[in-house]
Amino acid sequence: MIKKIELLKNKEWPSWAPMVVAALGALLYLIQAVMYAYTTVPGLDEGSYLLKGILYLRGVYQPFEPYGPFTNKAPFAFLIPGFAQYVFGAGLRTGRFFFIFLGMLTLLGVWVTARRWSGNWLAAGTVWVFALSSYVIKTYSVTVSEVLIACLLAWMCVCVLGDERPLWQIILGSLLAALAVLTRQNMAPVLVLLLPYIFWQHGRQKGIWAFFAGAAFFLAVHIYYWPNILTIWAPWLPENLTPFLDPFRLPKDAAPIWDPSIDFWNRVNAFFQGIRYHFVVVVGFVFSLILWPRPRGWKSASGMRAAVFLALLYFILFSMHAWAAVASQYESYSCVFCFSNYLAFFDPLGLLLLVVFYSQSENRKLPRLFPILVVLLVLVLSAGIGYSLFESIGRWVYEIPVPRMRNGQFLPGTTGLVDVLTQRFDLSLTVIKRILSSGMGFLVGIGFVLAAFFAWRRAGSSDNHPGFAYRLINSFLVLGFALAPLVNARGSRVECQQDLIAANEQLGAYLANIIPSNSLVYWDGGLSVTPLVYVPSIRIFPPQINSAYTYRDGGDADTVYRLSHWNGELNEQWKDSADIFIIEAKRYSSWKDFLNPQEFEEYQKPLISPSCIEGAEIRIFHRLP
Repeated sequence: MIKKIELLKNKEWPSWAPMVVAALGALLYLIQAVMYAYTTVPGLDEGSYLLKGILYLRGVYQPFEPYGPFTNKAPFAFLIPGFAQYVFGAGLRTGRFFFIFLGMLTLLGVWVTARRWSGNWLAAGTVWVFALSSYVIKTYSVTVSEVLIACLLAWMCVCVLGDERPLWQIILGSLLAALAVLTRQNMAPVLVLLLPYIFWQHGRQKGIWAFFAGAAFFLAVHIYYWPNILTIWAPWLPENLTPFLDPFRLPKDAAPIWDPSIDFWNRVNAFFQGIRYHFVVVVGFVFSLILWPRPRGWKSASGMRAAVFLALLYFILFSMHAWAAVASQYESYSCVFCFSNYLAFFDPLGLLLLVVFYSQSENRKLPRLFPILVVLLVLVLSAGIGYSLFESIGRWVYEIPVPRMRNGQFLPGTTGLVDVLTQRFDLSLTVIKRILSSGMGFLVGIGFVLAAFFAWRRAGSSDNHPGFAYRLINSFLVLGFALAPLVNARGSRVECQQDLIAANEQLGAYLANIIPSNSLVYWDGGLSVTPLVYVPSIRIFPPQINSAYTYRDGGDADTVYRLSHWNGELNEQWKDSADIFIIEAKRYSSWKDFLNPQEFEEYQKPLISPSCIEGAEIRIFHRLP
């Protein structure tokens, strides 16, 4: 088998072959992206980006406007999808297909940079890493900011990584880095680290140009939205050191009602889910650090500099988002199971680091303890990935027949493994599934290590063959790459079997037809306000765009509203003043007494639902004169 692989590796392929392979990967990516665009249920974030974006572009509101929509992200997170809708028409179809286009641009940017460093074949491999990562494709196929950032970072790397980059590209790369920060403030390290890299790699003159271009753009946007843009930075900074930012913070007595309790083991699950869905990128980064050569071990100084920049930036972004999602106890801002989505922001950085590392570093003899470290990491990662799959474990696993025992002696017949564990150790079914799935992952890891070891021994050890640690790392990455569709299965499942884009368009058209112009609309129609994107002539209560995530218990009503949140007092005022109420069907029971027939009349129920989730249908009521 190894000899066959070597023959394929050394075979003289036509020059067009890697281009065809890359094109096929891009086509597979596009097919999946379109499928997810039609079948994925719109979420809160997507509805928020779409509605806020088009409201900002139409001039109904401005980003950071007091008493307006909650601009919880940097302004271009909303202005870019808003601009796309302003040009091509408001709605889910424009948002999703524009973001699919950005996803394809991301692939192209990564391919261009990878080809510059490593040639056509490894560049084609980067396309296939994305094409087989269905979870990432699903994330990049809806109107959320992950693909926006990924695209900006990919083309930033095109502009600045490598030798002899033209000045105009250096300046453009700096502007793209600034735009990334102005799209998501959690990308702040990008510009901070990019500028020193430009000075280091491209020299003082180009560094000065890059500094002034990036800084000018960043400051200009802040000056334009000053001072209310400080609301996106206030939560990041210690309150005791920045009391001058208190006017941009919610009062202490305004407590969030969204405060989930996520225990340690679910946080571990979220962490390894992130690794599983981004296996090649994350594991490639970890092993690159382990195999990191001395300065003399790089084929070029520019390769070393690019690798240092990419590794440092990826490490900082990974650590920031891991802390914010998995480790942070500040529940009102953290989202534990968003960790997998967060990693999609900077996948291009990790993937390009892997390309630069493998193409620019020399194999070196590892210290004796390093193979042991690599083996331990493979086993830990295998067990962790198995653990993260515990919800997918089949009934056949925990009903594996095992011998019956009592007092250390075997009894006739068999019983299910789950019965033994529950009765003997008094464990819940969830804990059993976690143990079994972790154990299965660990056993797979052991089997893989043994297989890699025997393959290495069979190949023989010489200067022409890599050491065991190198072979194990490469094989583990190839295995993760090949099994990507399997380990992505749960997170990339098709959510609905209907055309949700058409469903939301039809529902939006119905709402626009029956709701009188200039009506004041109270929204309790579900997490996503996507249907309201199609109704431009209405007025809304802007904080409701973010649903209960901007709702606070207590606090001064005017202060809370000025900061684009709402509370019980405001809720009562809005219920008294609204003309139209849009209520999700499964929430109607809590509204039944308020929406009495003496004061409200229900419009004919729409024939279409915005999603396939049970109870997602909406009901529309108008106040009687």
